[in-house]
Amino acid sequence: MTLSFRFVAVVLFCFIGGAASALEEFPKRPVNLEGRWVLNSAQSDDAEQLLMDRLERQRLEDRKRMERWLRRREPTGARPLPPIGEEGVEIPAATRDAMARVKRRREREEDLYRRMLGIARTLNIRQEGRSIEMRSSIETRRFTAGSESQVSMPEGQLADLKAGWEGQWFVVQRRARGGPRVTEKFRLLKTDQLEYQMAWSGDTELAGMKVNRIFDRAQGEPPVRDPDLGPVR
Repeated sequence: MTLSFRFVAVVLFCFIGGAASALEEFPKRPVNLEGRWVLNSAQSDDAEQLLMDRLERQRLEDRKRMERWLRRREPTGARPLPPIGEEGVEIPAATRDAMARVKRRREREEDLYRRMLGIARTLNIRQEGRSIEMRSSIETRRFTAGSESQVSMPEGQLADLKAGWEGQWFVVQRRARGGPRVTEKFRLLKTDQLEYQMAWSGDTELAGMKVNRIFDRAQGEPPVRDPDLGPVR
């Protein structure tokens, strides 16, 4: 195989692969995701626990790195960092203030990651033609199947967004160049349940996290929204 032929073959392969992965304006067979959905905890991954486990491992690694740095700096006198709240350990006021700032920063990070993972018990979906609106206690999002646009990621990066149908799945892809990437997929099950998959990759603290959730169709009338809560964003 000549070099030029090999180059053309690679280009055609990439083109065909890209065309195959394109998201469609409509599903192969009619699908209606509309409804009020409630998380089925028994059949779903515990996204909150997965997040806490991930953060705990990261903080343990950070602590070990700090201890190694202290040992290199003071190889003869350094001792392991005392656990926070250890009895008998006197903590200076400046250290207490620093610890309080660290705690507040951690709480803000945890709230951000919960939004990134879409941790909410309910999901309301409206579907009309190519338009799909998804509303939870965290945010309201609107998509047009088969479209591409740019959006801001929760961590602040500008990302390319693609939304549309892949077979019976409604797929939302957000990809920031050199940054985080996330793929969300929704489909109806034969049990009249909604399956929701989320996977993070790229340059983000959540890289490698995959969460699968099952939602049951809510029964009864929708609750009246409290006007004092303001609009959902």
